[in-house]
This record gives sequence, C-alpha cells and structure tokens, in this order.
Amino acid sequence: MSAADIEDVLDEAKAGKVAPLYLLWGEEYLVRRGADDLVKVLLPDASAGLNFAVLDAGSPREVAQELATMPLFPGRKVVLVRDPEFLAPKKGRGDALGKAREAWKAGKRKEGARRLLALAARAGWGVEQLDPGASGAPSVDQWKDELNVDLAEADLTFLKEVATFCREERITAPEGDASALVELFQKGVPPGHALVMAASEVDAKNPLVKLAADKGRVVERKVAARHKDFELEPLAEEFLRPFKKKLGKGAAEQLKERIGGNVRLLQSELEKLAVYAQGPTIEASDVALLVAHTREEEFFELSEALQNRNFKAALDYTMDAMGQGVHGLQLLGAVASITRGMLENHERLEKYAGGSLPRSYPDFKSRVFPRVEEEAKAAKGKAPHPYAAFLAMQGAARYKRRELLDALVACADADLALKSSASSKLVIERLLWTVCGSA
Repeated sequence: MSAADIEDVLDEAKAGKVAPLYLLWGEEYLVRRGADDLVKVLLPDASAGLNFAVLDAGSPREVAQELATMPLFPGRKVVLVRDPEFLAPKKGRGDALGKAREAWKAGKRKEGARRLLALAARAGWGVEQLDPGASGAPSVDQWKDELNVDLAEADLTFLKEVATFCREERITAPEGDASALVELFQKGVPPGHALVMAASEVDAKNPLVKLAADKGRVVERKVAARHKDFELEPLAEEFLRPFKKKLGKGAAEQLKERIGGNVRLLQSELEKLAVYAQGPTIEASDVALLVAHTREEEFFELSEALQNRNFKAALDYTMDAMGQGVHGLQLLGAVASITRGMLENHERLEKYAGGSLPRSYPDFKSRVFPRVEEEAKAAKGKAPHPYAAFLAMQGAARYKRRELLDALVACADADLALKSSASSKLVIERLLWTVCGSA
C-alpha cells in the first residue's frame, strides 16, 4: 500500500486535483489533524456547513448512501468518517471499546452503541451477546482472545447498559460488508464528491483500503511507539512550516528528551517556541528555557489528570497508552512517582504555607517560593520553575495527606497484582479510581 505525503495531498487539493477517496491512517492526533486540514481545503467557504457530512459510526452502506446523495446546494460534497470500525483489523488497538464508551458518556448514545456493536461483530457477536449476564454471552477471556479487549468491572456495566439501550431502540449491528461502498466507487461517485476516512489502524486486506490505494490517496501518519525510535525532526519541520522557522543544532534532541513522543504536546511546545524565538532558528537554549522537563516516561498528561483528580482523563490516557503497547508496570511507575511528588508538595504546603494554598501566583512567588528555593539549595538540588511549583502545590492541595498515603499503598498492591499476571487494564483502572477517589 503506497502512501502519499500529507502536504502533497493538500497541495493537490488546493490546485483543484481532488480524489474521490482519501484514507488517512496512523497516529490518532496526526490523522485527525490531517483530515480536518483536508476538509478545510476541499470545502473552503460557507458551503462547508451544508455540503459536509460526518458519519462517525456509519456502516459502509450508510456511507455510500450519503456519498451518493446530492448536496442541498451545488458544489463539492465531502463525507468524513472518523475511526471507522469497518476498516479495523479484528485484533486492532485496544481503544475501540474506549471510543464507544467515550461517545456513550458524551451523550452520543446511538453512536456509542453502534461502535460497540461493530466491535463485537468482528467476533461474530450480535446484540443478544452484549449483555454479560445473558445466556451464551462471551466471557471476559473470550473478549480478550477474540478481540484483544481487556474488560474491566466498569466495562461489564457498560455492556449491560448498551445491550438494554439497543433492545429498547431496536438498534442492530451496522453492516461490516464493504460491497455497497466498493460498488459505488466502481460505478463512479457524483462529480466533485469525496470521501475522507480517518483511521487509527486498518486491515491491509480490506477491499476499501485497496480501493483507496487504486482510486484515491492514502496518507500514512504512523509514529514509532518506542522513545528511542521516535523521529521528531520531520514532525517538527511540518509543525514549524507555517512560522517559517526551524530547529537549530541540539534543539531536536532537547525536545525529544523533555517531552518524549507526545505528538500533541510537541506541536503545542513548538508553537510556543516559534512565537518566542526572535530569528528563524529555534536554539537548544530556547528549548532549555521554555520547555519543562515533562517527560516522565512520557506521562505528562497523566500527571496533569491526577493533579486535577480527573479520573476520566487519567483512565482515557492510560487505556490509550496500553493500546499503543505501554506496559502496565510503566504506567504504575508513573502513577507512583506522581503520587510521591504530590505528597512532597503537600508537605511543603503544610510547612511553608500553613496548609492553606496561597491566594494567587504572585502571593505564592513572594511568600512561599523563596522557602522552596532554600530547601532545594540546602539539598544541593535545583529549584523548580516558580510557576511549575505553584501548579504542583495546587494539585497537592486537592488531596488530603491520608489520601496520598493510601494511594501509595494502592500502588504497592497494584505492583503485586501486575506481577501476579492480573489484567493490566483492570489493575490500572482500580488504582486510578483509588487515587482520584471521590473528587
């Protein structure tokens, strides 16, 4: 499957050379960003609101019907399908269930149900097998063996809720058969109409994937999962192109060490650096000054979620990380390290601020931070950036000391469970719930 460069595809579309079918697949953030950029080029004016359709949980037949339907107003029509289950391999990434749950919790119950049904259909299961308590329903082990999905306790409740919803609303599994969409492209889609499919992972043998390679454009946006294999320079060049700036000697190495392979964070930090740098080159000294050393096994987002006691954000991040191959023990190490850091900051809050969080950052900087600096100097260490220290103390203030101590005990219990071959997903979910508590 030959792949094109996203910039080349965008340039072609700007020049009026529009393909009837686009498939973008790989790293989720890059794929979604590329699909959004492509849609903006294909529909650059006000017609986008009227000639644009999004079918996130549609079947191939439904997508074909929408693509063949003429728009309300003359002009180009674009249909966007994000994370189509009908393209995914049977044992794909472990986040398919998470996407269904995310849609369900966001109030998009029909989409969530259809995503879950499409996932179950890969193993040949229908609505009647969704409810874990139903006769003949697949076991937790079967979900793992057939679909590479680890079911936690909360997932069993979710499955039961969706099963009830599907029966009440008479929702059936969307067709996975791609023939209707393939036939439409063989006959020819209406002139000017285009289908954009954005997927995290695809089955190379799927006829739609082959069709995209033959009649359309395929853009692969994969990145290495392992830190040592992650190539930062090409992405940095892409993100910095609008600013007409580039990384100087040693800057890429500094960035990679500080933020790891977090693509969303990379773009954010590069935009900040581009605005700061006076000349056309971002130097290593700029990175050292502005980019915090957030790479703690690349778990900056997890740290932020735990400091905010945001169970959902922490769970979403860890499930996605495990889906990309991060081991449960690595995540446990990060949770333990973050918890210890919060406990240390809680002690500083008691010691230097009487247990009450300063009212504002200026108040913290003038009254509390000098004592933090003294502590670091006495320990022959380096004091943190004052604003980073303020945010860390804010996070610690959201917990009681006993809660943080209990969280460390929970980390020890999780370590034993993971080393005893327990389900990583279940162990990490229970740990995050214990740490975040009833916030």
